[in-house]
Amino acid sequence: MPRRWCAVLLLLLSTVVLLPSIVLANPDELLHRSAILINEGKPSEALALLHEAERRFPDPTRVAGLLGEAYLRLGMQQIAHGDDAAGREAFASAQRYLPDDPRPLQGMALAWMSAGQPAAALGPLHEAQTLAGKDPQLALLLGRAYYALGDLTQAEEAWVEATQAGSAEAAPLLEKVRRERQAEHNMSRDLAGRFSLAYAAGVSAALAATVLDVLQEAYGELGRDLGYYPETDIPVLLYAREDFQAVTRSPAWAGAVYDGKIRVPLGGMEKMTPQLRALLFHEYTHVLVRFLGRGRVPIWLNEGLAELAGRRQFAPAPSPHATRPLPPAALERPFTELPNELVPVAYAQSQARVERLAELCGSPALGELLRQLGNGLNWETAVAEAYAPCGYDWPRLQAEMAADPSP
Repeated sequence: MPRRWCAVLLLLLSTVVLLPSIVLANPDELLHRSAILINEGKPSEALALLHEAERRFPDPTRVAGLLGEAYLRLGMQQIAHGDDAAGREAFASAQRYLPDDPRPLQGMALAWMSAGQPAAALGPLHEAQTLAGKDPQLALLLGRAYYALGDLTQAEEAWVEATQAGSAEAAPLLEKVRRERQAEHNMSRDLAGRFSLAYAAGVSAALAATVLDVLQEAYGELGRDLGYYPETDIPVLLYAREDFQAVTRSPAWAGAVYDGKIRVPLGGMEKMTPQLRALLFHEYTHVLVRFLGRGRVPIWLNEGLAELAGRRQFAPAPSPHATRPLPPAALERPFTELPNELVPVAYAQSQARVERLAELCGSPALGELLRQLGNGLNWETAVAEAYAPCGYDWPRLQAEMAADPSP
């Protein structure tokens, strides 16, 4: 046989040997393998097999259930990785295969919530409730959506339903929203840009307007620093001190709180001060960290970013305990768990770490670090991705910093 034909034959044989097992397997085997892949957390691989089985089965409805499950798993993975739009697409595909199952609609609502668009979550949630009836998880999520929109009445009703349906998680939320409704019942309201403001009777309209102006400045300035401008409304509430304590249950040293809403006690204040300006920049930074980092940001980085933004507006006197550095582990848990005298130290050390990170590669790298953490990358991988333009990985970056900032 001529050498050229031998080569062709060998190529054909190797192609047959390397054909994917998907071609050689029968449809039932494809379903079996797909189920294993779904259970192993590999929905993308399962979908390739399932769509092949769908094409080859005389009755493709036999494949529909597994296809729906695979798309559900894929949607949750995509939300976890920060791709909310892809998550919504996956849940829409799941709904085509599971039209009577409320879970694809619940997933769609989660994706909208994750994207900071709670209003878009309401339709899927109500539709899911039509299919599921009184489901505590759906009622819990519906309450969260209404709460994020500032509709405390509807949030309370949803959390009452969730509590009655057996949700232990809804009970403290119900208690909190009732405290808030009582405190905010007679508040005046204003709106500027992305900020919706409510303020108590003890807060002057002039000061409330100035608060909005400062927050608009923070929106522009910190947006440029971190490369992110939220496209959803950001609630801001200005309280009398006693109402602030009643609603937030925060420690006495807390100057403000961000828990999805910026909450500031201003009763008795008459005008903007440098300290209040710094506080507003601090709290707005937490907004950006929450949206970008999706709850995956170390405490010290979250507080350090906020403290750095605030101290650029007003620098307080150094803490008398500043010479007693805290171990890294102390900065990894909420500062509310520290003794009161050590809280200023924790803020100062966190701010110093973040300031050093900014010095080494600038604020855009910090914004990218938040994004990568929000996308689900582990700390070392996120650092490597964010700081690659400056030539750093985590070990080298850590060596450059004055203190060991292990997250």
